[in-house]
Amino acid sequence: MFGLLFGAPKKVCDATLADDSGIGAKPYPGSSVHPSRRIMRNQVLFFSDAFSKPSMDELIPRFLRSLEEHCAALNIGDEWVERPDFYMFLRDVVFPCGVNSFYGKSMLGLNPDLEEDFRIFDENIPFLATGMPTWFRPQAARYRAKCLAAMKRWRREAMRQSEKNPAPDTAEWDPAWGLGAIRRRNKLFAATDGLFDEDATAASDLATMWAFTSNVIPATFWFLFEILATENLLGRARNELQGTRTDAGIFDPTKVINAPLLQSVYAEVLRLHVASLVTRSVKQTHSLDNWVLPKDQYIIVASHVEHRDSYWNAVDASNKHHPPSEFWAERFLVSEEGTSKFSLEGKQGRWMPYGMGEHMCPGRHFVKYEMMLSFAVLVSVFDIELLSPGGWRPDDNLARYGFGAQPPKQKVKFRIRRRSDGKTS
Repeated sequence: MFGLLFGAPKKVCDATLADDSGIGAKPYPGSSVHPSRRIMRNQVLFFSDAFSKPSMDELIPRFLRSLEEHCAALNIGDEWVERPDFYMFLRDVVFPCGVNSFYGKSMLGLNPDLEEDFRIFDENIPFLATGMPTWFRPQAARYRAKCLAAMKRWRREAMRQSEKNPAPDTAEWDPAWGLGAIRRRNKLFAATDGLFDEDATAASDLATMWAFTSNVIPATFWFLFEILATENLLGRARNELQGTRTDAGIFDPTKVINAPLLQSVYAEVLRLHVASLVTRSVKQTHSLDNWVLPKDQYIIVASHVEHRDSYWNAVDASNKHHPPSEFWAERFLVSEEGTSKFSLEGKQGRWMPYGMGEHMCPGRHFVKYEMMLSFAVLVSVFDIELLSPGGWRPDDNLARYGFGAQPPKQKVKFRIRRRSDGKTS
């Protein structure tokens, strides 16, 4: 997929396919892969660094500050204005704020067309994954090439700035590179003995940006949509947000992501609108009931199927039935001493929007912050009303089935105004 999706050179794709050493510090028994070719291990090392606590301590406040600045700059006054597409509105907010929190403002500053180019590239990901000739859809290759050129432009400038004003290797933020982990990854590239040339690093940079941004945008859309579309839920969510501000009146990100109702909405949105495929190769032949899983075969578990299992049937306190196909904000709440608390107890192995085991999405914790802080800031600064009929919900766009969070298939009209007391902090 590295080559099909992101245009990685064949030599890198071949080395990745040949890497049977696993992701642990020690290679799998029987692996003969040279240490300089442990591609998957290096990827894990990078993401572990990028989402470590010191890195998160940089990312989270930068994302929140970028959100606040973006919302303050939007040309929206205190009169209602109608917009045709809620998803695209949110994309235009979340994407630049996410990119700025990882790379600083240099990535989009050097590449003013990247936001639109990346959007079209991302829309063509399902086509690229088929491996069909790109002349069937020329824009897929064209916009990927534009994104790769942007990655090269950014990297060249980062290297130039870094040579002029080098930052300490341990710094968690680098003015030239953004997040310190992004700069430190250069050592991992260098350790491959020339395998990662300019084309390969550009493909890796594009894959990284896609991993950082592609799924959080549709997930954030559904988080806001389900709250806005469910009767009385927005008021309850806003009330919960009142207890998440500091004495200075700004949002405390830790309090926001630990708010019980908002956490339940977060978990329910991912249960309902994520369609990822958990893929594993069988290292040794296994028997499972009447089935035999042969060595070296692949097995796939679809989260979309597991999340609609009858296990998820629920009945609320008023004996109303909530089937797995329905959004229910309280599905992950339990009552303890008269207080509602968020809980995933007993749901491990069933709730799996991020995959499972050692290959679970390394950025899942930051995604949670992005989704919930985006909601908190937007509904604090703006009044937002959906203009769709009551009870109507857009379908998931299953063209992206297997790639994670599904965007809406239909456009959602809405109206928006700045709140009279709207403020970003």
